[in-house]
Amino acid sequence: MAHDSSENEKYFLLKSLDDLDRELAKGDITEKDYAQLTRNYKRRLIKLTKQETSSRNEPKLQNAKKTWLTVIFLVVLALISGIAIANSSGERTGSETITGSIRKSTVTKLQDAQQLLSDSEKWGEAISIYDEVLEDQPSNVEALTYRAWLRYRRGEGSDPLIKAWREVRILNPEFADAIVFLTIALSDESRFPEALIELQELQQLEITSQLRNVLDSQGLVGKVYAEAKYDLLQNSEQPKLNELEMNTQIALEAANYLLQSDKAQRSVSALKLFRAILEDDPANPEALSRQALLLAQTGDVALYQRAINQINFAASQNPRNIEVLLTRAILISSTDSQTACSDLSTVSGLIESETRQVSSQVSEQVEDLLSSLTCEQ
Repeated sequence: MAHDSSENEKYFLLKSLDDLDRELAKGDITEKDYAQLTRNYKRRLIKLTKQETSSRNEPKLQNAKKTWLTVIFLVVLALISGIAIANSSGERTGSETITGSIRKSTVTKLQDAQQLLSDSEKWGEAISIYDEVLEDQPSNVEALTYRAWLRYRRGEGSDPLIKAWREVRILNPEFADAIVFLTIALSDESRFPEALIELQELQQLEITSQLRNVLDSQGLVGKVYAEAKYDLLQNSEQPKLNELEMNTQIALEAANYLLQSDKAQRSVSALKLFRAILEDDPANPEALSRQALLLAQTGDVALYQRAINQINFAASQNPRNIEVLLTRAILISSTDSQTACSDLSTVSGLIESETRQVSSQVSEQVEDLLSSLTCEQ
């Protein structure tokens, strides 16, 4: 029964983390609350896995390694989340919105509507303002775009709103806000080939940091590319990045999406993406680290040794990469604690040199790892 309770709590915490991402993307919680809740949930997960390990009288080595692999994955996610939050902190106040597209000539009504977007209780008032604007200027792309977005957020049917954004695309093909909202709606409808076309056009444009945060918070790029190219990943023995129409960063995001999905072949597909990256960039730290984690989790002795060799190569090529060092520390913790502790010590120093926000997201987990390995702090 204790095991079932532990597994239920794990499921709850992982689901809560997923829910937080969606709530942040929708604007239902603040970035400060998101950062705090995410940190708390991940700390609880780490403590839970440590408790499970210590509760076993004679834990098997492979099971212990798998537990720590879960921990390192959570720490890496915390790091990524911390950087994303850090980059957005201080860039806008609660009254600002994700658009940077307001023109100096925009009428006061549009400015008033923008001030209402952060408060869901006032969306109806904002929609009324956009209606007034469109009575005078039927082709105003900002009013058309954001009126449709607010209606979408309120749960109205997507087809007429998708049509509205497509009309904006005709009026102004470079209005990035409309492209982002259109891509989100198409993705939500699982119309991934169409969403990919919009996303590829968006990538040709310079977009604001706020719009970039929307894409990142939803994992939209990785999701759209992974879903749109999934059949190719499945049917090709080893596709190349250019065949997938991906660059390195997109492939990493697509692999991360797949690994967190419920697809039957998610690990195999992610490995194909990592191999495609390494074919173009043999020393890529993220691809080397994440591939090593997947190999180590198979339970195969030969593949585990290959994972160790790979992460050692990654560390030799990227001696100050946080993800590489964290991954190696976990993989070698039972066989070379001295090197593992040295890696974690280096990570601690690197975190201190990062922004405060990154430190608050990750440093506590690293301290837990240091303590578990009886490293001197």
